[in-house]
Amino acid sequence: MAQIAAERGLVRRAATGATFDNRRYPPGDDLERWIQHFWTVEWDLRGQPPVDSRVISYPAMHLTAEWGEVDEVRHGIALPATIVHGVVSKVFEIRLTGRGEVVGARFTPGGFAAWTGLDASTYTDRALPAGQVLGPELASAHATIGAAGSLEDRVDALRQILRAHRPPVAHPADEELAALVRRMAADDTLVRVEQLAELTGRSVRTLQRQFRRRIGIGPKWVLARYRLQEAAYALETDPEVDLADLAARLGWYDQAHLTNDFRKMLGETPGRYAALAGGG
Repeated sequence: MAQIAAERGLVRRAATGATFDNRRYPPGDDLERWIQHFWTVEWDLRGQPPVDSRVISYPAMHLTAEWGEVDEVRHGIALPATIVHGVVSKVFEIRLTGRGEVVGARFTPGGFAAWTGLDASTYTDRALPAGQVLGPELASAHATIGAAGSLEDRVDALRQILRAHRPPVAHPADEELAALVRRMAADDTLVRVEQLAELTGRSVRTLQRQFRRRIGIGPKWVLARYRLQEAAYALETDPEVDLADLAARLGWYDQAHLTNDFRKMLGETPGRYAALAGGG
């Protein structure tokens, strides 16, 4: 079996490679301002023990259509269902059992608030039936999507549904925030909120308020989360990486601070994470 490559955000992807199939699909030009990508996950563990999967989550909300076993409840919601997921402030954890499928849209950071006009912080660390958030027209989107057949067809069905409901225009302020978050993800020299304030000409307090309302979580969390994702990815791709050098490269004061933050997030040290990255 071919080795599954490490993937940012997915904890020990190489070790879970045989457990589930995870794919991404482009949003299309007319949706890319709001939707970062579409994605699918499917698994078949019938006759096998459950598998715990963890994700070092991104600063983004999701809309999913989900199917599972008869009478299955997932995220506290009876399946099948269409679900709105807020930003997950810790590590997203789910136990995969039986057979299941998910088709999802990951909004860009701030994309959900830009799409709906809603306060994203209301949904942080919550999963809710879509009908409660987006109205009755999307409450049973999973029924339409599920009738499409293959997962690729279901992605296209979700894409068509969102195209029919997309906002008429993107607001310049939303574009500005999205560009700032993209820079935060790409520039590992950005490690403090004060640097963002200097870049944007806004106060720290204003940035905190904007991030919480538009993204669902504060800018300090976003900066830290991108660094932690990069650290985990580096440990998976090179388990022998020098931890002191990694800490310095990603903006931690020293290796001890990297270790403390990593342990708080995943409950283990970077060294142990690297040792177990391949499933050992």
